[in-house]
Amino acid sequence: MRKNRFACVILCLIAVLSAGMFFDRDGYEPKQRAMAQDEVNYYTIYDYDNPKDIVLTKGDGVDVGDEYLSSDNKLWRIVEVDNKTKTGKAEFLKVEQLPKFEVKKKSASVAVAASRKKVGVYHTHNDESYIPSDGYDSVYGKGGVHDVGKAFVKNLEKRNIEVVYKEDLHLPHNSLAYTRSQTTAQAILNTGNISALFDVHRDSTPRKEYATEVDGVEMSKVRMVVGTGNQNYNENKDFAYAIKAYADEVYPNFIKDIYMGKGNYNQQLLSRGMLFEMGCENIEKELAIKSTEPLSKIVDVVLFGSEKASKTSLADVELVDSEGKESVITGIADKNSSSLSILWVLLGAIGFYLLVLGILCIFSKTVRYKTGRFFKELFAIRRK
Repeated sequence: MRKNRFACVILCLIAVLSAGMFFDRDGYEPKQRAMAQDEVNYYTIYDYDNPKDIVLTKGDGVDVGDEYLSSDNKLWRIVEVDNKTKTGKAEFLKVEQLPKFEVKKKSASVAVAASRKKVGVYHTHNDESYIPSDGYDSVYGKGGVHDVGKAFVKNLEKRNIEVVYKEDLHLPHNSLAYTRSQTTAQAILNTGNISALFDVHRDSTPRKEYATEVDGVEMSKVRMVVGTGNQNYNENKDFAYAIKAYADEVYPNFIKDIYMGKGNYNQQLLSRGMLFEMGCENIEKELAIKSTEPLSKIVDVVLFGSEKASKTSLADVELVDSEGKESVITGIADKNSSSLSILWVLLGAIGFYLLVLGILCIFSKTVRYKTGRFFKELFAIRRK
């Protein structure tokens, strides 16, 4: 009996220790395996007016009120979400008019002078991987998405863009990951003169949602995600719209769509922050890597304009307007060089002035008297 009890205790200890190998202290389970093909790990959103038509498939983070710009530039709003079945409905709002880029395809290259340019790249969800290539959808550490990030950095550097790339880990993959990655994003910004900040992810959808062909080359589409929960939402949305508008002209079927969801995605830190979904877990990592080349060209032209973009980025286009005359693209970085809007700077200055005035009023009778008299005269307040 004692031997049996001792054996039971040993078996229990082995079971507990084995479980500890698969869970960390935050309850995260590193999925070092390929998911079953019939395992639903994404949301399917249907057309509210035509319930059989699928509007969107997305990995996570789908909330009522979120907006979505489809590949054909139709703007939708999420009106229903069922988290148990991972389904929902969206209502059609309007067809968006994206910025117009005066470009067309060309065969010859254009010589354009290189200029100093600088961006940042990092990964909030380090674990994300690609099943066909990595053998699993995620790993507790640096997943396959880091290989895609490195390829993106390499292609940006080919366009004479200086890149501050940080591979800091922000595990586990949970709701606090963005809080942890904010430190990394801020550290990149602290290096100075960062024109844009890119958070590289991979989505969770069926393979067919991302598989595409650009200029005869098979690769992965790219989805952009914009956070609505910060003061830079409009500027970041404009940045995303500009990227899609240019890509639609030069590389059709490359930019998948734009999802505008709740949260900030660290985009509160600057007005040119973007989250790129580089394919999904069911697509080959090599196809996501191939997509980093056209993406780097798009970023170069849209961000820095035709006068600062490298000639390799402009090799696929001819800069002409509707009348066939030579045109110039002004970069987003030149249009909006501040990470905060003028309104927020103005409000900050007013707030600081009122704070100083309040402190002086507390400690100075003269200031209190003059301040009171000023407001009485301003609003024509008279004693009765």
